[in-house]
Amino acid sequence: MKNDRVENWRKFSAHMEKYIQEKTVEKYKMDETGDGFDLMSISKPKICVWNILRYALRIWNGKKKEHDMEKVAHYAEMAWTMSGGDVGKME
Repeated sequence: MKNDRVENWRKFSAHMEKYIQEKTVEKYKMDETGDGFDLMSISKPKICVWNILRYALRIWNGKKKEHDMEKVAHYAEMAWTMSGGDVGKME
């Protein structure tokens, strides 16, 4: 079976976009006045990596909860965004 990594990524990306919109935007959004809570405003890339490990280990240990895989992916994106796409800046 041929594996189309680009197409797989497109499907995964669409899935993640829906997850983020439905599960995180409303919870962590800032309103038009700038009030609200933005998770990225109090975090650092290393904290995101710690959370990736936390959720990945929960999956590994058979104690997975719904959306743990999505949380791993979302924290990876946040770490990437906060570091400007430069893994060397992950402090």
